[in-house]
Amino acid sequence: MKRRLKLHAACALALLALTLPSAFAQGQKTHGLTPQERRGRAIYLRGEGTPGRELKALVGEVDVPASTMTCAGCHGARGEGKTEGGVTAGNLTWANLVKPYGHTHPTGRRHGPFDEAAFFRAVSEGVDPSKNDMLAAMPRYQMSAEDAADLVAYLKRIEDDHDPGLSDASVRVGTLLPTAGPLAAAGAAMRDVLAAYLNELNAAGGVFGRKVELQSASDAADARRLAEAGEVFAFVGGLSAGADAEVAALARELEVPFVGPATLLPQPGRYVFYLMPGPAEQARALFNFQAQRQPQSHLKVAVIYEESEFPAAAAAAAAEQCEKSGRGTLLKFSYARGKFDPAALVRGAKGADAVLFFGADGEEKTFIEEADAAGWHPDVLLLGALTGRELVSSVPAGFREKVFLTFPTVPTDLTEGGEAELRALSAKYKFGLRHTAAQLSALAAAKTLAEGLRRGGRDVSRERLVTALEGLYDYETGLTPRLTFGPNRRVGAAGAYVVRIDPERQEFVPASGWVKAY
Repeated sequence: MKRRLKLHAACALALLALTLPSAFAQGQKTHGLTPQERRGRAIYLRGEGTPGRELKALVGEVDVPASTMTCAGCHGARGEGKTEGGVTAGNLTWANLVKPYGHTHPTGRRHGPFDEAAFFRAVSEGVDPSKNDMLAAMPRYQMSAEDAADLVAYLKRIEDDHDPGLSDASVRVGTLLPTAGPLAAAGAAMRDVLAAYLNELNAAGGVFGRKVELQSASDAADARRLAEAGEVFAFVGGLSAGADAEVAALARELEVPFVGPATLLPQPGRYVFYLMPGPAEQARALFNFQAQRQPQSHLKVAVIYEESEFPAAAAAAAAEQCEKSGRGTLLKFSYARGKFDPAALVRGAKGADAVLFFGADGEEKTFIEEADAAGWHPDVLLLGALTGRELVSSVPAGFREKVFLTFPTVPTDLTEGGEAELRALSAKYKFGLRHTAAQLSALAAAKTLAEGLRRGGRDVSRERLVTALEGLYDYETGLTPRLTFGPNRRVGAAGAYVVRIDPERQEFVPASGWVKAY
């Protein structure tokens, strides 16, 4: 049973999301802050202006990106003001700024109340409403009148801008799991694990004394309803494949974090943290693997792919990685679904040292046989999730040790401790070990969220959670490859393992350790 669990984890996790239908719908309502206030919030918290209008901060005589000198960094996440290093950054809540009797600062500087124009001058010129110079430590920001208006709009709401789903006693989290259709059983299996893990976490005191409470959404529209109603602080785990665009939009519009949604087609976005690699990361890893195989050579690589979403994403990433490396010449060949012509593709790509083939329905097998018949034997690199099992037993002799596949996990990723943790939860909470890949994904996501909440501290907020997750480096779940996130990285296991086909033993054997995508 133990070996079956590990093998199932290694292979099934890679294939989990391929069967997920596009059955989720996106709602249209908004909640909380207006679009202008949300833009102001992005300026205040992160120094992010409207796309196309970069914000700059002048510190002394040096221009720096506003993202390195944010308002919140000195004045606090709620504009409450704080003192650090003997310098006091004042209270920026609008109610405080417009007090009719004005302000007297610790330095003795006095001035009247702010209005919107005076605030803009303070931000851009460094003078208060009485035209006094403000502290030299206060950056001068170069921003448009529109951005300044957005910032003021947010400051008028900042005191009321409390993250939903969070109280002194609890933090409410959601998960996106189908309750009907072919994925209902997998969803129920994942929910068993999430509920059990959070029960154990709460029995041990929760996170900084807060109980972590779980709510389920059956589709993306239901998840949007929970978020818009202020019912959840973040989402954890779940099945987002088929609803990735809707989830990305929800996360972006309402600034709600999603931690570990299961899919094979991750969508970029600040608030969504994927654990496992998608086609882009695995295709980059394949190119890097080939570059390692030919360290001194100029690579001539052909990328062949079907013109559908998953293969096209892999092909685009491989081409970008080739260009970024400066190591090779890349030829691209695509074909429409149902228009696969292996002879024409072999004629076009013949002469390449390696072929990255991203097709479907056993097309890789036909391509390899056609190349063999033509006397051409390049390395062939494939995504395991797109490769038929029948290839293992039918590799021509000329391609011995030349066919390679990626997998996002291998059996050794499931450590003894990780397996024991899942089994202990199963035994205590009396749920079966079924849809194991889905259950491992859910447990890894729950552990990652809990770690982010701990690192976020007692004063955790959505922004602090995002920052905490960005700081995870080589985080060991015991269930997945080690996870690393960063300010510009939202796939924790960004890479893949590469295996080759052993036709004599008719099985996969390791060709490399973990190959990074970047």
